[in-house]
Amino acid sequence: MEYVIAIIGGLIGGFMNTVASSGTAVTLPLLVFMGLPPAVANATNRVPVFLGFLISCITFIRAGVMNWQLALRVVTPCAAGAVIGAIIVDRIPAEIVKTLIVVAVVIALLLLLTNFKKAFETTIDKLPRYRWQEAVYLFFVGLWIGLIVLDGGTYLLMVLMLSMQLPLLKANAYKNIASLFTSGFSLVVMAIDGKVNWKIGGIMAIGSILGGYIGAKFSMHPLAKIWTYRLLVVIISLELVHIAITDWLRIGFS
Repeated sequence: MEYVIAIIGGLIGGFMNTVASSGTAVTLPLLVFMGLPPAVANATNRVPVFLGFLISCITFIRAGVMNWQLALRVVTPCAAGAVIGAIIVDRIPAEIVKTLIVVAVVIALLLLLTNFKKAFETTIDKLPRYRWQEAVYLFFVGLWIGLIVLDGGTYLLMVLMLSMQLPLLKANAYKNIASLFTSGFSLVVMAIDGKVNWKIGGIMAIGSILGGYIGAKFSMHPLAKIWTYRLLVVIISLELVHIAITDWLRIGFS
């Protein structure tokens, strides 16, 4: 039964990561619930995340969505940030990490309800913009993904849509390929440290692979623009509720 729950959790997480973000909000607590220590759960979570992104990227590539030159420009600073984040994650005090998570989630929700909402409502018909500023933004998003992962996909979408001015479908494709490399590099770093439970991670990855494929197909549907935005708002709002209950009110979730 435990393995069935892991597969279902992986499927939901893989779909959420591909279409919007924050699949980790499902898979990471589930791994802790299954008895893994937090550090091992954080490392093991990278296995389903990586394989889910791998399948979604293959699906996007087959659909002819990506330009490889632009993909390289997106991936390089993100991957560099992710490696650094994965290396320093164990050196940052837990209380600082908790504070960073709260700040990141609040900022993500505020941007979703203001600037980011306009990007979803506007039809973009421009060449993508890539300056040194975009490279810096992507580096810091990668750094965050290497540290925590949570909401990294949301911030990637924001940079790709608001700053680089990509339409949602292409932004989602580049978000997924950047996430593939960032999660892959951080997985390697954490695997070298011996923190990955490959058995449980592999079982959860079965669901994540299917979720990534379904999510990529859904992203190409005309309704994706509407439902991706709604899903992001719901996910981040629930994250804030969870933070308020567990941290501010000191009521533990089982």
